[in-house]
Formats: sequence, C-alpha cells, structure tokens
Amino acid sequence: MKNVCYFATLGLVLSLLSTQAVGQHSDIEFGYDNTSSPTGFVIEQDNTTFDGIQYFESEFDEFLGDFFADDPGFVTNDAEGLLVNSGDNVWINFLDASSNSAFGVGFVNYYNPLTDTLQAVGRISVTDNGGGGTADLVINGASIESGVNPQFLGTGDVDGDIHDHVTFDLLDDGSAPDGAYGVLVQLQSDFDTPDGNMDLNSDAFWIIFNKGMTEQDFDEKALLAFGVGAIPEPSSASFLVLGASVFLLRRRRKNR
Repeated sequence: MKNVCYFATLGLVLSLLSTQAVGQHSDIEFGYDNTSSPTGFVIEQDNTTFDGIQYFESEFDEFLGDFFADDPGFVTNDAEGLLVNSGDNVWINFLDASSNSAFGVGFVNYYNPLTDTLQAVGRISVTDNGGGGTADLVINGASIESGVNPQFLGTGDVDGDIHDHVTFDLLDDGSAPDGAYGVLVQLQSDFDTPDGNMDLNSDAFWIIFNKGMTEQDFDEKALLAFGVGAIPEPSSASFLVLGASVFLLRRRRKNR
C-alpha cells in the first residue's frame, strides 16, 4: 500500500512539474516582414530592455546532473501573418553582446548573484534538432570555442511554415554556478540568394536562462542586469541612441 501511495504521489508531482514547465516556456514566433519582398524579420515580442532589445525568458532543466534547455523553440504563425517562403532556410546566429548591447559582455553573459554583475564566463553548447546536420556549436564567455555558427533552424515548408528547437546545454555542469545565462542572437535567412548566403537578418534579441535562482530574484535582479528596467552607465549613451532608433523602426513596421 505504501508503494502505491508513493508512486501515486510521485506521478502527481511529475504531472505538476510538467504543467509548470509548459506554462513557463513558449516558442518564439517569427516571420518575414513581407513574404513577397522581405527586408527583415518580425519577432513577436513586446518586452524589451532599456536599449530596445527584445528578450525571452527560459530556464535550464536538470536531469541526472545535466543542465539543458530546448525551449524556447522557434515557430512561424500563419494566423498572424508570420511566415517565411517555401524552401527558404533559416539559421540562428550567436552574437558577441559586448558589441551589440549596452549591457552584454560576451557570447555567454552570466549574471553572478554574488556580485550582482554580468560576467563573460560559462560554456554553452548548441545542438541543431532540425536534422540540418550542422556541427554542434560551443560558445564560452568571450568567444566561439568550436563548431559552426550560425546554427541551422529549418526550411520553410510548402506553406512557408517552420517549427524547430535547438538544445542549449550548459557545459561543466558540476562547476557551473547558479545564476542567469544569456545569449544574444539573431535569425538569418537565405531568401532570394542562390549562392546560399544569409543576407536577410533579424534584429538581435536575448534568450536568458535561469539556473537555480528564485523567480523573484531572477525577475528583479538578473533581468535588471541585462537591461530590463535598468538605466545603463553614461559610457553606454551611444547605445541609447541606437536603441531608440531600433524601437522607432519597429513601431513603423508594425503600423504599416
């Protein structure tokens, strides 16, 4: 009887955890700004940092000591007019945030809760789950360590739809500290380029992963370090002008 109660309780706990995980993760919806003659991507998200960069939240799940995430995924949305063209290939490109954000410091941007700062430390591997055969990418705080960047996402089907995930694996699990890990990325496409070059790019956006922090600390401390509700130092004033320009450009595209 005790065993029956134990397994029933375990099943309930796993069910609740699964429901909670589903509630916390959602796919990133994207598509061309105009499928007939695209000039860029639309990334569906209203939340931005102080310098105008969109951001998405996720968390590293743990299984037998391995910390990884395959969310958020990436998906087009026909109902909202977010599509690519059939046969177009889309990749996810990882950026050095120190050159593209007023707050970022590298390829892996680690929020250290002990010092309340962002640091260019940590190692993350990125694995293509879409069957594109792209060699795994490994990025560390300051550089691309190995593999291929950008990582393949998928090819538009006959309806212009794509739905794919990549796996973000936090390496050095035993020594990787709790905190938040952020990567700054953009989507790229080979639209109308017979040579296969990725000439169509989205604006940069953050994906920020929670590892071991309470939800309150993640929201109020970690996200603040990435520029969510924060004001950057005066030395970053040039990024404010860039951020404002990006925000106004997005508003114009949405209002067309």
